[in-house]
Parts: sequence; structure tokens; C-alpha cells
Amino acid sequence: MKKILALLLTSALCISMAGCGNGAKGGKDVTLAAKTSTMSAELTEKYAQELGLKVVYYEDSPTMYQAVINGTNAACFEDRSVIGWAIKEEGLALKTVGELENPAEYGFAVKKGTNAELLKMFNAGLENIKANGKYDEILAKYGYGEKKYKKDGAERVESGITPSKKYIIYSDNAFAPFEFLDTATNKYTGVDMDILAAVAEDQGFQYEVKNEGFDASMGAVQSGQADAMIAGMTITDERKQTFDFSDGYFEDGQIMVVTADSSVTSVKDLVK
Repeated sequence: MKKILALLLTSALCISMAGCGNGAKGGKDVTLAAKTSTMSAELTEKYAQELGLKVVYYEDSPTMYQAVINGTNAACFEDRSVIGWAIKEEGLALKTVGELENPAEYGFAVKKGTNAELLKMFNAGLENIKANGKYDEILAKYGYGEKKYKKDGAERVESGITPSKKYIIYSDNAFAPFEFLDTATNKYTGVDMDILAAVAEDQGFQYEVKNEGFDASMGAVQSGQADAMIAGMTITDERKQTFDFSDGYFEDGQIMVVTADSSVTSVKDLVK
């Protein structure tokens, strides 16, 4: 990995609710950056509507960050663990301000009404890797080892499922530390990738991951091209209308992001 900055040079399609602005302060001329189809985008849209701001959409987080750094957009909202990783590991000239919003859990997702056996295996495997300490090792590897889940003497959870196929699982392609390209190996790694690998090993099923992006992953599951997706996807009531989710495997929430030298302390400061 260690080169999210390389991805910052990637061009991304931007679609604006009211045109692409320049990020200058002063009401209607202020634009916020958002990553398409995410909970952060929903929060951004809410504030934009309330305060009369514009929203510019990007296909990946690194490009969104660069839009804030270079002043194209005034701010963005992002999952706290993700932006925290980017600031710490990549030294981005950004900072978070305000309080955490919309705390919720990420889930492994399948198309509603399908792949119930895969969900059952994932849930059983998740419980087992928590109990045996593997889950703690994965979180600690990426700097999230505060809470411990290992349960000495816990009985193994059996799913009762015998895998009968190789599963196609989609994921994001630039959402560190959950999934990102390790440039040293040219393979995708991260919390989600490690959890999926540990669960599959525990349950004995084979899978192939396609790191095509968050929006593409949702579309692939909905169209039946993919059996499931794991991509830092927040479990919400709205998404439950389209997807069935596993038990939650990581809790996070959104926080506002501005340049490191900004005097802004809340989204309302952008319209002063």
C-alpha cells in the first residue's frame, strides 16, 4: 500500500447537484466533496440542502481528499477510521473537525433473499475468528486493537453448511485501511480482505475478490454478477430493503474533513 497518494492522481468523474464550484467561502459558491453512494455522501447531501451548498461527487476517497487539499472543494465527510488512517499513514494535509456522526456497523452483504448459506457461513466464521483471537490480530495489524474479542474456552460455532461453489465477492478499490492496493505485492489487502480470508479459511469455502469500487460492487450484487460484497458497507434500514447483511464486523461513523490549516470547526462555518 503506502501509496494512496499515487491514487490521488487518478482522474474521477464528478457530478454536481448544482454544478462544480470552486470551494470559496460564501454560501452558494461553496462546494462539498462526496464519494458516490456512501453514507458520507448522504450526510453531505443533508448539510448541503440545509445550508444551500453544492456537492461534487467522486468515485474514490483519495480523489475526494485531493479535491479538498487543493481547494477545489471546501470540505468532505468521511468514515473516521478511514480518514484517520490516510492522515496518519500518508501524511495528508487534512484534519478532522466536529463530532462523530451516524455511528453504525459495517456488514458483509448479499442480494436480498439470496445466498443465505454464504451469510450463515460468514456469521459463523466471524464468531469463530473473534473467539480464537484471529480477529483481534487483524484489527491490531491496522491499528484498531483497543477492544479485545478473544474468548478462551469458547465453543466453535458450526454453520452446518458444506460449500458447493466458488463465490464471487466484490469490494472497493481505494478505501484504506479496509481495502487498498499493496504496491509491493500488487495485491489488495486491508481489514476487509483479511477478515474475509480468515472467515473463508475457518468455513472452508473458496472465493474470488474483484476490487471494482464501492458503487460497482453494489451494482454487481444487485445484478447477480457477484454473490456478495465486503467494502466497509454500513448497515442501514434503507439498504436492508435491497441487501441482506451479516452480523456487524466493525463500527464506525462519519466526521467532517478540512485542510490542516483551516479555521473551520463545523460545516456551518462554511456559510459565514
